[in-house]
Amino acid sequence: MAAENAETGPLWWTGVAVIGLVFLALGYGALPVGRDSLVTVEIEAPLPVRRVLVEGSGRNPDNYFTQRLKVALPGNDSAEVSPVRKLLIPEIEDLKRGTVRFLIDPLSRQIYEASLDGRVLLSYIRSAGTRRRNAFIAMLVGLFCVGVGALGLAPVARTGEKTPARSES
Repeated sequence: MAAENAETGPLWWTGVAVIGLVFLALGYGALPVGRDSLVTVEIEAPLPVRRVLVEGSGRNPDNYFTQRLKVALPGNDSAEVSPVRKLLIPEIEDLKRGTVRFLIDPLSRQIYEASLDGRVLLSYIRSAGTRRRNAFIAMLVGLFCVGVGALGLAPVARTGEKTPARSES
């Protein structure tokens, strides 16, 4: 019976605030890298490109197609890279000749830019914009959770300040 009457309010509000901090960290980590941090890789056509369906799970599955491409990154023998989530590189699967230049983030193994003989197929601005938008959404959710958690914990902090000090006589 005592366990049912125990107050769990501060614990829940603290949990909401911690979840908010996690979302803030994930959003910050999802921000796009600068163009100067990307590695340039050039590959002669035809390219070994596979189109893959990425399936989400849960109540609202988020399915999308992506392209996978094996390239040799500096420091690695061979790595599989793909464009930023929900972006496709047009015309790359049907390419018969030419040299394709990619700008790749070696840590996340994502393609930020692809160009063929000076013609841009996938721009850095579009890829970075997609990553930035997703990061800002995560950070906004994180700020909301931290704010709600702080508002929920504010009355607990106020009642802790107003408790009279014990007088020892």
